[in-house]
Amino acid sequence: MYRTRQRGAIGIMAAATLLLSLVCLALVVDTGRLYLEKRKLQRVADMSAMETAAQSGLCGVQSAGGVQAFAQASAQKNGFPADGTLVATLGDVNFDASNTRRQFSPGGQWNDSVRVVADRTVASSLILNVAKVFGANVSTTTTLSATAVARREALGALSAGSGLLRLDSSNSPLLNALLGGLLGTSLSLDVVTYQGIAGANISLLSLGQQLQAAGVSLDLGSVDSLLGANVSVAQLLTAMVDAADASQVAGVNTALLRSSLASISVPTANLTLDQILSVVAPDSARDAAMGADVNLMDLLMATALVANKNHALTLDVTSLAGLSGVIGSVTLGLTVISPPQIAIGYPGKDAGGNWRTKATSVQVALNVKADIDLLNLHLVVAHINLGATVAQGYAALDSIQCGGVGRPVTVNVKAQPGVASLTISNLTLGLLGNGTSYLATATVNTSNATVAVAVPGEQPLTFLVDSPDDLPSAVQTVQSPLGSSLGAGLTSLSNNLKISVTLTPNGQKCELPLIGWLLCPLGQLLNGVVGGVVNSVADLGALLTDALGSVITALGNAIIDPLLKLLGIQTGILDVRLIDVQTAGAQLLI
Repeated sequence: MYRTRQRGAIGIMAAATLLLSLVCLALVVDTGRLYLEKRKLQRVADMSAMETAAQSGLCGVQSAGGVQAFAQASAQKNGFPADGTLVATLGDVNFDASNTRRQFSPGGQWNDSVRVVADRTVASSLILNVAKVFGANVSTTTTLSATAVARREALGALSAGSGLLRLDSSNSPLLNALLGGLLGTSLSLDVVTYQGIAGANISLLSLGQQLQAAGVSLDLGSVDSLLGANVSVAQLLTAMVDAADASQVAGVNTALLRSSLASISVPTANLTLDQILSVVAPDSARDAAMGADVNLMDLLMATALVANKNHALTLDVTSLAGLSGVIGSVTLGLTVISPPQIAIGYPGKDAGGNWRTKATSVQVALNVKADIDLLNLHLVVAHINLGATVAQGYAALDSIQCGGVGRPVTVNVKAQPGVASLTISNLTLGLLGNGTSYLATATVNTSNATVAVAVPGEQPLTFLVDSPDDLPSAVQTVQSPLGSSLGAGLTSLSNNLKISVTLTPNGQKCELPLIGWLLCPLGQLLNGVVGGVVNSVADLGALLTDALGSVITALGNAIIDPLLKLLGIQTGILDVRLIDVQTAGAQLLI
């Protein structure tokens, strides 16, 4: 009886087990199907984000429509269905409050990253589809979503005017005097050494390694640690030479260079590299700048100028001037108002409309004092005080088109030369003397003797980089309409001189017995005679104008112009060089 009632129970259990197995199988199939759909969608989002980052953001297109078009085209190419929804957004990637996880923020300061969100609606479950057939009010679809964030770093390194002059035997002595004066030592480097320095590049990483080996405390690999390290000028210069690749400085007597740099004595004993180098990039990408190269000559000159900021330097350049008619010495006063800065960083402008990466030239004030025999007869000696002030010019990294296979990297730069002004002050004339004492003196009216060299607005430059061998690039130049030297400014300065001469006898001679009795009446007579001539036909004024114009032009061309060029400055002109470009492949961040 009992066994009869249990007959068939195993069939019910088997049916229930089979049904449960079918449900589990359906769940496994559904889960696997949804997982594969999700993976496929994530792959589309990843590829779309990477391909879009490679062509937009820092590498080109910044408009929302352009970024969306790139992302949509990439997604469709990788199998994204037409009924799906895809949204691409430019923004920033920063660390969260715990500084351990990356997070994406739309828009922001850098716009260097691309976020792609892909949505697609798919069938949710086979079981729910069956339930729908029997009238159950359930949703048979579900929306899958995938998010990917990618970035392609694009950094450029620029220098504006520093160390760009073509070096030869004619200007290397002046460069020795200039650098030696700036560094407080005596240099006798030949042109081959200077050419080797100008042709050598060093990476920031190798520079950091040499500074660390010299005992400087810094976190190797961190660009902020390198820029903030407090170093002596001697340590920095020695580390620069040691960091240069031996193949780049072939033929250079590095032992002589090191011994010369070891004996320097400059007003500022210590400095930090952020006074010379500017790195502009978000925290999550700044250390990529450690791989950037900088030019050894740029660094050498910038270091010497930083060390002498706001310190007046006097150089005796009589032997270098090559001027005829010099009565006494020709001295040059040099004051570095603001040193040059090499820039490494992202292209474009920030939210405030300011350039992110901007290299600047040096801002200096020069003053030349000379006593010149105007007529080469020691009859009229001009005591000339000629000054030149050059404000900073700049070169800004506008955009980087990162290129690809068979396509060069295109770097667009905006550059503007610095405004220069030329001034003559305290110009006096000595008549009938021996270079130190004169029978009479004359004062020249120099109230209008100031000329500003006009400078146009920003001008575009384009650099094409096919391979690393193209870097550093050849120099490109922007200039004002006034030409490539001080010539136009000096001519204008001479034309603006107002020569109105009033002769006065030398008071010191009048105090001398007998000599004063003889010479002072002669001086008074000379004053009356010359004054009458000047007032009537202005022959003396015209003569002095021509003579002074020639002397001013000679001083400018022989001293100021070549010296400014050695500092990387030409009036109304800015030389720009692309030192390095870093365009690594796009990488997924989130």
